[in-house]
Amino acid sequence: MSPESVFGTTTLVHGSESLLAERAIARILDQARAEQPDAQINELDASSASAADFLEATGESLFATCSVVVLRDVGSADEGLAARLLEFAEAPTRTVSVIAVHGGGTKGRGLLTKLRKAKVTQIAAEPLKAWELTDFVINEARDQGMSIEGRAAQGLVEAVGKDLRALAGAVSQLSSDWQGERLTAEVVNRYFAGRVDITGYAVSADALAGQPGQALEKLRWALSCGVHPAAITAAFAADLRALGLYLGAQGERLRDNEMARICGVGPWKVKTLRAQARGWQPGGVARALVSVATADAAVKGAATDPHFVLEQMLLAIDGARSAGRGVRRR
Repeated sequence: MSPESVFGTTTLVHGSESLLAERAIARILDQARAEQPDAQINELDASSASAADFLEATGESLFATCSVVVLRDVGSADEGLAARLLEFAEAPTRTVSVIAVHGGGTKGRGLLTKLRKAKVTQIAAEPLKAWELTDFVINEARDQGMSIEGRAAQGLVEAVGKDLRALAGAVSQLSSDWQGERLTAEVVNRYFAGRVDITGYAVSADALAGQPGQALEKLRWALSCGVHPAAITAAFAADLRALGLYLGAQGERLRDNEMARICGVGPWKVKTLRAQARGWQPGGVARALVSVATADAAVKGAATDPHFVLEQMLLAIDGARSAGRGVRRR
């Protein structure tokens, strides 16, 4: 086997994002088949498999010279199976590849620690942060033979939501008509008409840009279409935090990608933050965040009219922004 061979290794795929976990497993299986087309694939579930099952799956086969064992739900492995898995990780068989899959959480934490100490290969399959979703869409588009503008990628996230399978499916849908093309925000809007403009982020964008009338109109439309009030406050909280971080760092003359990392957003959004920042002061952002927190507690609690609460929040945010108008910035 070559030094880069997948055989003779143990890989820990860890995290609760099933799409990323499945893709990681698929990549390893593809590599194994490329190396050894007749490699045998054995699937085991640790919640029901025994140590003997694992030993049999990782042992020599009469039908194949190499094999891959996919052991799912390793957090549920009993002591015997966990011990055999750890033994293999510490001294792997050169013709066998083991993929240990853990869905996240605290179950089986001790085994995970021991596997990591054995220096197994690790692949993270954790849920993406909100600011990582646009990069996911951009990479999906590239893999599908397209390119996509940052604003278009964010529009797709706002239209479809945070579910990676839904986002991947939406990009695949677009690729059927736009193979080799560059996707714009107009294209995304055309395909997902009526969805992009009813998200909390669309409401927040208008409010922070000093367009309260448009924000109020979109707020009422979003609520009428079933957007949960808590989703509205969550969007405002995320956007205001990013804006506050931008205001705190804007004097450092950072590049857009550096500023994006500080603010926890995609590089494309730095331009939006730069435009929004002209009408804000840090104190105003702090006051706006307080109003969002108050509204969030109300809509999650016993507020009799969450729609009224959110409209009052918009007025408070516009007032907080107004305090920064006319301030000359360097």
